Amino acid sequence: MKKKHINVMSKLLLGVYLIYLFYLVFLSPYYGRTTYHVSYNVIPFSTISEYAFLKYGIRNTIINIGGNIVAFMPLGFLLPLAYNKTNNYIKIFMLALITTCSIELLQYIYRVGTCDIDDIILNLVGAMLGYILVKKIKI
Repeated sequence: MKKKHINVMSKLLLGVYLIYLFYLVFLSPYYGRTTYHVSYNVIPFSTISEYAFLKYGIRNTIINIGGNIVAFMPLGFLLPLAYNKTNNYIKIFMLALITTCSIELLQYIYRVGTCDIDDIILNLVGAMLGYILVKKIKI
């Protein structure tokens, strides 16, 4: 496939991904969405450690830890394909950081879900794994 077609397709997929991410985080009735209740965590790794010790069961651990990582992998994968100027790890990291911090802040403001520093950490891991993957397969 030509580089230009990959670029156009990546932009389209990135748009679809961002719309779906917005739906998943703010509108989906699944994944423990609570509204009108402010919940937050500012202590790094506290939620991760609770899940690591299976405090909430294996299913919820996989959904939370795995879900937060997998949810941001497309961002790290698609950004460098869609926009050549983002094709380095620092730019991907910063864009992922801005995106996930914005999501967590909006969750806090609109009282949807939980505002959690551990979500930011896991989302960044996911974005960077997506970036590593796209660099390894050299599209």
